[in-house]
Amino acid sequence: MSQILESAKEILTFQKSKSVDERRASVFGMQQSGKTTILGLLEIVCINYACETNSPGSKSKFYSLIIERSSGIRQVAGELRQGMFPERTPADRTFEADYLMRFGSVIGEKQIRLPFCETGGEAFTAMLERFGKGQYDIDPLMEDADLISDYVLNTDAVILILPVTRPLGLETEIGAPLNLPDVNAARLLSGIFGYKIEDKRVNPLHRPIRGIGVFLTKTDAVEKFLTAKHINLNTREGTHLFMSKYFPEVYAVLSWHGLQNVKFWPTGLTLETERNSVGKVVAKKHPLNPSRGYKIKVENGPNGNVPVGFYIEPMRDFIKWLKDTIAA
Repeated sequence: MSQILESAKEILTFQKSKSVDERRASVFGMQQSGKTTILGLLEIVCINYACETNSPGSKSKFYSLIIERSSGIRQVAGELRQGMFPERTPADRTFEADYLMRFGSVIGEKQIRLPFCETGGEAFTAMLERFGKGQYDIDPLMEDADLISDYVLNTDAVILILPVTRPLGLETEIGAPLNLPDVNAARLLSGIFGYKIEDKRVNPLHRPIRGIGVFLTKTDAVEKFLTAKHINLNTREGTHLFMSKYFPEVYAVLSWHGLQNVKFWPTGLTLETERNSVGKVVAKKHPLNPSRGYKIKVENGPNGNVPVGFYIEPMRDFIKWLKDTIAA
């Protein structure tokens, strides 16, 4: 057994003794996949959902809390409320934070932790590929063991962020070793499963993967394309058609480990538009900070401004999935 895995086991055992009533779901995504945006939108939905469930007379209870470690993720939700996309995470920086969700009024009752690391999936892929090659001791750094423990060995679910724009060639995968979004994501998934399989073999406290959630982001950018191809990502048939054609490597890995345990959620945001000098309707740059790109349309919600788009229903279904599948 490698020094990385041995160190990770020690961390795993220590963390298990601290949080026996807690389930974990780790969030993964390559650079600029929309992961930070998804997490900001999740915070907005969690706040609204908590206000709704904790109103007088409500029988169901839901609470959420963000623990910012090296990440100022709360700022992301605030910027989204102003119609601004979050700032891109530099490829060489790592920011970490945790989402805590609790279902019920008793502390510790059905608690979920979503640890996320705002670094590209490339960082994890590089570490996990060492395992695939059998080269455990190439670089047995403690921080590597810590990341593998937190996000792989010590997790009960995998949340994968896949931008639908990349396999269609609408944007490149900046920061990835190769501009092969399907291959890179499949490598990441295979590495995670590989570590889990090895962990099951040697660790009596092994935590199996209870489910896999996949957010298909940036669907607003390909709406016309999907319509022309008769692909509806809100249906099982449409998701199967899209994944098997445009993410075949990822879909093959998911299929091997059981599609019955996988849940997909398409998401997208609505951009403000304007007419350019020749009268063509185009997306509007954000007037306060054009460097952030296009301006997201916002509207007044029950708890302040909220971005407009298709994400509230998927996020609420995601929360329910965490409760029924992962925390159960």
